Amino acid sequence: MAGILLESGIVLVPLAFIAIYVIVASNVLLTVVGLAAAVAVAVTARLRYHYSSGARADLVVIGKDGGQDERPKPKHVPDAGGSDRDNDGFREIVRDAQAHCDGDGETIHRSGALLSETVTPESTRYDKDLYGHALSYDHRCFYIGGQPTWVLAADFDYWRLPIVAASAESEEKPAAGITDAWRHALLQLQALGFNAVRIRFHWGFHSPSKGKYDFAGARDVEALLVLCEELGILVIACVGPFIGSDVQGGGFPFWLIQRDHIRLRHLWRSGIKVWDDRFAAAEAEWYDKIISILVGHEVVTKNARGRGCILVVQLDNHLNARGLLGLPLALQDETRLMARMARERILRLPLVTNNLVWPGDFSGVSTRVWAYIEQKLYAYRIIKEPYRANISGFTVRDIDSTPVNADAVIQTTRGDNVPMMALELGGSSSTQGSSFSDQIESALSQGLSALSLHGFFQRCGPGNFDSPVRTLHSDSEYGAAAEDGTLTADAKAARLVLHAARALERQVAASDLAGSRPWILRAERPVVRGVS
Repeated sequence: MAGILLESGIVLVPLAFIAIYVIVASNVLLTVVGLAAAVAVAVTARLRYHYSSGARADLVVIGKDGGQDERPKPKHVPDAGGSDRDNDGFREIVRDAQAHCDGDGETIHRSGALLSETVTPESTRYDKDLYGHALSYDHRCFYIGGQPTWVLAADFDYWRLPIVAASAESEEKPAAGITDAWRHALLQLQALGFNAVRIRFHWGFHSPSKGKYDFAGARDVEALLVLCEELGILVIACVGPFIGSDVQGGGFPFWLIQRDHIRLRHLWRSGIKVWDDRFAAAEAEWYDKIISILVGHEVVTKNARGRGCILVVQLDNHLNARGLLGLPLALQDETRLMARMARERILRLPLVTNNLVWPGDFSGVSTRVWAYIEQKLYAYRIIKEPYRANISGFTVRDIDSTPVNADAVIQTTRGDNVPMMALELGGSSSTQGSSFSDQIESALSQGLSALSLHGFFQRCGPGNFDSPVRTLHSDSEYGAAAEDGTLTADAKAARLVLHAARALERQVAASDLAGSRPWILRAERPVVRGVS
């Protein structure tokens, strides 16, 4: 309730003073001063809630009341029966949704200290002193086993492979065929010159109903990680829970979306977030399952195949947003809780976020204004310490036309000795956007040391994970493969750039010399020969 009042006050207080102005129009100066003071108080209160929402460190589901028949059914949930619903899969989804649309089916008990007091950047930092021999980083690049490394990745959505979609609905689940499909796709990426993939772990794909998780067959992500280790491919693990707007439901399971009393991502109304313990508890359940698989495959961990493959772990995706008056919408306790859950589950890798978009979130007027206000409010201890993950990654839509400024990135992220990571590097949505090869060249020449091409390979259209389509919709220029499965000319050009970067990364990645990358300074684009 406190959060609702604080958010509503931003609108209601100014309106109230406008009404007062009409009454006491004779004293314009007093009204203007009062209005400005009211807005300042409302904004300060909103920022205090943004930095400390009152969320507690410990959440426990302590019981369920009532049976399934007592749970209200929302109006928007369709009926599972009827002759017009012959699809068994649809009826199963609807039944699960109806079964979990309870209003008071569980009670969440909160206890412990405030997240804003216990979870700080220092308490969740990556321990370079202990694990630096296996994985370290600075402003230049990552160092894996002491070797400077550029992380050149493409998104690999295992839940969008056609064979996965076919076997996901099958009871037999031919694991061998799935592994072969994964291997074939990963070898294709490796042959193109990528040394890493970004894997977005799909909560909804693994959880068909509440409390039920499936990590077998088409969903055996441990087998996928083992395969990456065998092939020597690094992994950027995006554990969500939200993994992208191009995914059906953002990656949330259907049973969670249909629970009307739960505020997904703590969103109460458009532009207003209020902390929801029920959503936090569901989020913790997913983290329990997925992180227990990841911890055995960290690059800082030795196993039967040598070292693990996971380089960094990405928490959520595109969490930051701006609300009314340019105020930050996301609650800092959201990231604090995810970071705490990761560290509690013995995840030792660097934690990264992908909440910023270049250049808007770095050089915009509102961004600078609120950054200045944040600095002053924290200096006077009006707000809690701002929380930032170990590395603040960002999204770049067209880096060739909007060059990244390292000073602006450092100032915004407060990270003066961390690598710059473009976790979603992509071109403009228009047909005039830069090619893959131009994007990669521009990123490395501008000082980025890690990137992931979003939509480069086997990405289907937004929505279902069971689409057999490997390429993008016709209204987008991005896709590495043509409809007949052959590489596009852009993908072939990107292959030359990637291999050139891999060949020179040992000598160039850790260098501060601007002229030390001659392959980037070429005047003409590479000639693409007719090879597949």
